[in-house]
Amino acid sequence: MPNSNGSDRKLREQITQVEQPTNVKTMDEDRRQALGKKCFSPQLGDPHSSNLHPIQGMDQTSSNNHQSGNMASDFYSFSPENTTKKKTKAVRITICAQVTGVALFCLGLVVGLLIGIYGFNGVNKNESGHSSPTQSKVVGQNENRQTKPVDTHDHRHSHVSRKPQTVSPPTLGSHGHSPSPVDSHGHDHGSLDSHGHSHGPLDFHGHGPVDTHDHGHHHPHPSSENILDSPNVEATLPSTDTGLGKEPVSAPEDELQCTPCKWTHPVDEVTKPELFSPINSTEMVKARDALYRAGIITVKPGQELALNESYVQSMYLFPPEKVKALAYLDHDGPFPGRYVTAMVVEGAKKEPQLMKYKIGPLEGDVENMMISPLLKPYEVPFSNRPYDTVETREVILTVMSELYRINSMMEECFDSRTPYKDMSVMPNGPFMHNGERTSRWTAGLRGLGDKDFDFLNVLPLNGLIYHGGQDPSKWRVYDIFYLNQGPFDSVNELYEAYNSSQLVVVHYPEGTREWIKRNTFPKRNLYQPIRPHSGRLGANTVEPTGPRYRLKGHTISWLGWEFSVTTSQHRGPAVFNVKFKGERVVYENALNDIGLLYSADGSGQDSIFYTDSTFGLGESKTAISDIDCPAHASYIKSVMWSPTAMRGSELLTICIFEVDAQEPLYRHKGDDIEVGMRNRYLVARYPTQLGNYDYLIDFQFHMDGKIVTTATATGFIQASYYNFNSQFVNPNNPGQTPFGYKVSNDIIGPIHDHTFAFKVDLDVVSEENDFQLIHWKYGNVMDALKTVKKENITFPGYFFHNQTRYVEWEHVKNERALDIDSKNPKFWTFVNNNKPNYWGVSRGYRLVPMHSGTQNIQDDHPEAQHLSFTQHHLTVTKRKENEQYVKPIYNPGNTKDPEPSRKYVENMVDGESIENTDIVAWVALGFLHIPTAEDVPMTTKVTSGFTLKPFNFFDKTAVFDIPSHAVGVNKTKYDEEPAELPCQFIPFSVQG
Repeated sequence: MPNSNGSDRKLREQITQVEQPTNVKTMDEDRRQALGKKCFSPQLGDPHSSNLHPIQGMDQTSSNNHQSGNMASDFYSFSPENTTKKKTKAVRITICAQVTGVALFCLGLVVGLLIGIYGFNGVNKNESGHSSPTQSKVVGQNENRQTKPVDTHDHRHSHVSRKPQTVSPPTLGSHGHSPSPVDSHGHDHGSLDSHGHSHGPLDFHGHGPVDTHDHGHHHPHPSSENILDSPNVEATLPSTDTGLGKEPVSAPEDELQCTPCKWTHPVDEVTKPELFSPINSTEMVKARDALYRAGIITVKPGQELALNESYVQSMYLFPPEKVKALAYLDHDGPFPGRYVTAMVVEGAKKEPQLMKYKIGPLEGDVENMMISPLLKPYEVPFSNRPYDTVETREVILTVMSELYRINSMMEECFDSRTPYKDMSVMPNGPFMHNGERTSRWTAGLRGLGDKDFDFLNVLPLNGLIYHGGQDPSKWRVYDIFYLNQGPFDSVNELYEAYNSSQLVVVHYPEGTREWIKRNTFPKRNLYQPIRPHSGRLGANTVEPTGPRYRLKGHTISWLGWEFSVTTSQHRGPAVFNVKFKGERVVYENALNDIGLLYSADGSGQDSIFYTDSTFGLGESKTAISDIDCPAHASYIKSVMWSPTAMRGSELLTICIFEVDAQEPLYRHKGDDIEVGMRNRYLVARYPTQLGNYDYLIDFQFHMDGKIVTTATATGFIQASYYNFNSQFVNPNNPGQTPFGYKVSNDIIGPIHDHTFAFKVDLDVVSEENDFQLIHWKYGNVMDALKTVKKENITFPGYFFHNQTRYVEWEHVKNERALDIDSKNPKFWTFVNNNKPNYWGVSRGYRLVPMHSGTQNIQDDHPEAQHLSFTQHHLTVTKRKENEQYVKPIYNPGNTKDPEPSRKYVENMVDGESIENTDIVAWVALGFLHIPTAEDVPMTTKVTSGFTLKPFNFFDKTAVFDIPSHAVGVNKTKYDEEPAELPCQFIPFSVQG
């Protein structure tokens, strides 16, 4: 025990040394006089540690005497005792001791034998399960917990003015997080896979290569006796009680057996070429070689990219023509072939431009591939191209090199060693400003290491950068603002003002950057007690016999559903050819874009906007196992093109899994009957990350024919700097401004929105569909009667009241844009008037939006066109092959072009008929976000989306071809959901 406690004490000392930095003081008087500055030092603090008392070294004891560290300082200190040895008769004592020992040994042996025999015969057997020798110890919040020292540093950011003025700074708080010495799961992951087989090195998911064993074999498990003897076994066995008064019959204990589960592998062999699967790495290389062979690109693999070269910026699947695709899918027609879209930066041309090419068919040889331009010549000039990694890197380095020229100012103001080591630059753009390719930029400190952008710890330093042309040495940084003071034409001009007596400056004390690193990274706060029982494993969904879905390449089938899932590098995830019980419901349901617009009190943050397709909604990273997707999920690969490596990289980005919602899909319990079905559904999920925000895009397929599409946002907010000298600060409540709340040290959470744009091409039974509005109205009985009969009508006298509610149908003949109107509800329905159901009603699907924020910017906003898809919740148009997306991903050179190659959705609404034809629903839903303190450091998930719900598509409820719980009169059991015998289950993740 002393050794154990000594190790624990050493560990606590190490943690304390890590957690508690060296005391940091504000600038001393000499330094203040030398700089000629007056410092204002708001106190940094942890809002979660106010009840903790500082500990001086390791000598401070805590008032909680249940903790292992609360021992007196001399607990293990021993001093020699100067006691006098008493003289005794040695022989007498020795003999007495030996006789007493023998007697006690004999007595103990007899008692032990009796107890053993008594226990062996099973006396009091039924009570033996109340304790387990293998039960983990549950440690309470007051046990073995050392109170952590409060950060006693004086992390005060001081605003300094050379004018003789007095500024009263507010008290600053911290992010409230401390480093944790444990990993996010608290698990030690070994090198065995989930079946207990060793397959060699693990991949980046922690799984070995796919287990090719016959999964019907037995795995070594503990004996069934140990499991059935568990005190909690009753809670895990399927119930036989119907709740109707019938007593359940308990099976004899010797009949219950726990066997290994027989696991079913879900992967089937691909027998036909796939139309919609993402472009794979082999196809990308063939397309690249075809472009090089044709002289369109000028770089080879391994060659460094430059802006004066021609190179491939991105690659993704060129969608097949729908007519040809349906002929192949439905009528065994010829395979339409697979083609790739390549975005090429043609910097080597005399007049550079961006061009898109269609390349294929990819099944043939490189020599035989056709290359067709998809844009008109110079439709997208070189200055209007979207960002790519080549240019972004040069933009960041150019800004950093300018800041390095005034490095002494950066050290004094922001506790930065050099901009290259401690600062980040966040560019926003590009856009045309005074006829030049320009971006805005904002500086920040790095709280997330050297590879991840930190959008949270922004600094009051921003400006513009001109980056037109192909020579970065001619780029320039200008219009610089410091604490909203400026603009300064160059860093030299800013530095001169800094050394003058007219500029208000800000100073971060030494140690601030380390404090930011500790508090920005999201982790458990060691200053707070852990929540009771949170250290125990929570609830999990399992598939004891394996998945009920089947995977055939990128085509998934499950309980009557069949669809193909894919991704696009710019647009993100999509599902194609969605069928239910053999009938097509949706041809395409695809994420197209995400729009964000910020409003802030800051020269570098006001009216910043993003359309994320420009940056690449499909440039995802590998899913986080057990976080993004459950442990039993199957993973499907997608491929991302890398301009610098000039090849594709394969990643496990799409996960497929079944969800047990742990609720009824339907239920009814009467006096003599009870019926119900557990709600389960299949999910195809795509996690992705763009800058500070992370998104989860879900396509959910339900047993009753519903399709639910959701978009979830989480991650870090993009902050703006809190300048307490700003005229927008409310003197009566300095923590709130017209642009958002103060949410942490020196930062505001600026208001913004998220709008998710989807293309939904419904094919309700066939392509010939109509769009129908159903108005939910209120009026008198005669108003309702006039909706079906216009003449010769009389008031029906059997109505008790003359006031009533009723519905009125509107057949929409031409393309239209619509918005959610809660005061005048409307049902958005897509129907097939050529295919009625059994009751003579047109079969259809209803589009049900989740509650959504509404975009309120007007046409006079500078970014109105780029965000035009956010203006309406729903736009219905006739489907056309050249109207593939909700907007272009580039800025057209001529915005007045009457026939652009790619249109904005607002330009697609031109009055064409949408009667009995192939129509598309452009859906734009999202939410408004006013960040609060709870959004720092992480925003917990916020979800928006829509549901496609059967609307007279079936003749009756569509789930009665699935086993369900049905107990009728006289306790007659008509049906029951499948119940597995008790068996041991080991989760297994499929990767394909």
